[in-house]
Amino acid sequence: MQHITYNIIKIIFAWILCVTCYMLHVTYVSAGPQSTTYELKEYGFGSGGDSGITSTTYSLFGTAGGQDQGKLDSTTYTAQAGLILTIQAAVPPAPTVTNPGTNYDRLFVTILPGSNPTDTKFAISIFDGTTTRYIQSDRTMGAVLGTEDWLPYTGAISVGWGGSGGFYVTNLKNSTTYTIKVKASQGKFTESAWGPGTSQTTSDPTFTFGVDASAITFSNLNSGNSYTDSAKTTILTTSTNAYNGYLIYGYETQPLTHSVNGTYTIANYAGTNSAPTVWSGVGFGYTTNDSSLTGGTVDRFTNGGPKFAGFTTTSPGDPVADHAGPILSPIASEQFTVSYRVTAQASTVAGQYRTTVIYVAVPTY
Repeated sequence: MQHITYNIIKIIFAWILCVTCYMLHVTYVSAGPQSTTYELKEYGFGSGGDSGITSTTYSLFGTAGGQDQGKLDSTTYTAQAGLILTIQAAVPPAPTVTNPGTNYDRLFVTILPGSNPTDTKFAISIFDGTTTRYIQSDRTMGAVLGTEDWLPYTGAISVGWGGSGGFYVTNLKNSTTYTIKVKASQGKFTESAWGPGTSQTTSDPTFTFGVDASAITFSNLNSGNSYTDSAKTTILTTSTNAYNGYLIYGYETQPLTHSVNGTYTIANYAGTNSAPTVWSGVGFGYTTNDSSLTGGTVDRFTNGGPKFAGFTTTSPGDPVADHAGPILSPIASEQFTVSYRVTAQASTVAGQYRTTVIYVAVPTY
């Protein structure tokens, strides 16, 4: 009996060892995915893709990885980092917004493309403190952002946003603070969030105009001065932020007329505003030192001059001074000089001769 018991114990022990060996064998076989023809010894989890796969019927745009948004915070909240979809266009930086001409109805905008490629298109919002609108492709404001209002960074009006040269957004309200933001898109399903905003305020319209004296008195005309006085002037002074500049007209209410007997006059000089001439003959006339005057050849009074014209008696008169737009910086105390000449005939009846010259200054907003 002792011998039989010993053999049974040996058999049981051997069986236990066999089970242990079997389990070790199973663990080793499970090292990697396998089939009847292969076994993958090492592998890991990750991401992968292809930058582009195309055929005549489809296009696959693939990407791998992601980018970290970083922490967003303000005085009232904090949001921790999150994932940005990598196919999304980059959020543009804050635009540059200025008012270089202290304008009342426009601001100058330069957007920044950031890290976006050259084929990216941008949209621009504009907020006046009450309502958000969108800058249209023609540089005005509109209530709706249309597909035609997404433009590339570079290009002229309706083609692009002007690149580093920027553009004016027009039809704004005066004395109003506007905040402008930009978003980007590079194809379908890539529209970014609005970028940070930049604020700027429009000005009020300004215009001042004056003359240096309310009256002039010619010298006594006699044989000693050849019945001529050409030393009297009027200085016209203008300040304005009118974007399209200003124009000053001049006219007289009547020819120089005898103060007692109105039938006696000194005629206006024969030259005209559109065709002034070097002085020749008699009469009452004027010249201007504005060498870029509108209404004809720009330097017609100064080229080979001075050249003279007679005043018209019809309102608002002829142009005597101007400053054409656009006005990129405000006009401050700009001066032009109108000079007069009178030459009477020796036979002119003695006495005081008078007229009123009226200057009309018109800003163009």
